[in-house]
Amino acid sequence: MLPKREGSPAQVKDSSIDAKINPLNQQESVIETVPLMNEAVKSLYNLAQQNYQKNQFKKAISQLQRAYRIQVNSPEVTQLIAEINLHQGDAKQAHYWATISTQNSPAKGKVCEKSWRILAIAAQMLGYDANQALALEKKEQCVVKAPPRY
Repeated sequence: MLPKREGSPAQVKDSSIDAKINPLNQQESVIETVPLMNEAVKSLYNLAQQNYQKNQFKKAISQLQRAYRIQVNSPEVTQLIAEINLHQGDAKQAHYWATISTQNSPAKGKVCEKSWRILAIAAQMLGYDANQALALEKKEQCVVKAPPRY
């Protein structure tokens, strides 16, 4: 007989959530706006991404919260906090951080689209249908398609 497991299982990224956050058929925008990031924030963000890839969610969140205190208007930081919260099953926190991300994200491009996509996923998980519909509509406005060439 095996001994009883103590503590909770290790948290890992949910591949179904990951597929919604980073879809393979993501539309490309011809206009790409990249927000500026303070060097200290960029360093913390990169460390957090590495820890996130290793499923070290608590460590990643801690680094992102430090980065947020340095630069509160960085949509990529709040976006990653929301993404990690989705993987942890905390849709309320994901919704909160995704809302902040959408408020600070650029109006066009990948960062904009991903912020609205994460907000739509969190809203769906919480049953906020109107909020989800609005987020999906705003997400589509982030993508600028190239005009047809003749």
